Amino acid sequence: MTDIVVTRATERDAGDLGVIGPAAYAAAYHDDWDDAVAFFHQLKTFGEDAFSLTIARDDARVWIGRQDGVGVGFLTMFVGSLEPISQRPGGAEIPRIYLLPGARRGGIGRKLLDAAEAQAKAEGCSYVWLDVMEHAEWARAAYERWGFADVGGKTFAGGLRPGRSRAMRVMVKELG
Repeated sequence: MTDIVVTRATERDAGDLGVIGPAAYAAAYHDDWDDAVAFFHQLKTFGEDAFSLTIARDDARVWIGRQDGVGVGFLTMFVGSLEPISQRPGGAEIPRIYLLPGARRGGIGRKLLDAAEAQAKAEGCSYVWLDVMEHAEWARAAYERWGFADVGGKTFAGGLRPGRSRAMRVMVKELG
């Protein structure tokens, strides 16, 4: 049995997060990109400098999941964020939850989400929301298992390879 620990990330974790982020994103979505330059710029949004800036934000909450002491996943959350379909107040956005491929199905994603939900409730949020690429059926299925419901669609703003759908689904989970 591996030891799985989830903690709030600090500036000291930015280096580890900057490794996990690009690797996990590339593993999940590399097929969506055929423009190496655009893909490079997308991966930079998951790098150490990007995490340092995110962690420093007043509205940001970031967690890192460790397996046997090594960072293998993370979740970012922004409190006070309106979901884009109804613009309802009282929410928290989960813009990124990513795990390295070997860490999936080990309970780390669920533990990261549990930590975020507890924090969102403690800060008075009534729901959390996220968006996910429509073609990422494996991710949408996980969110549905975790209690999220599809509330509408939007379009991915980044550059994807021709023929790849830019459709995204917005999903909400009430924090009763």
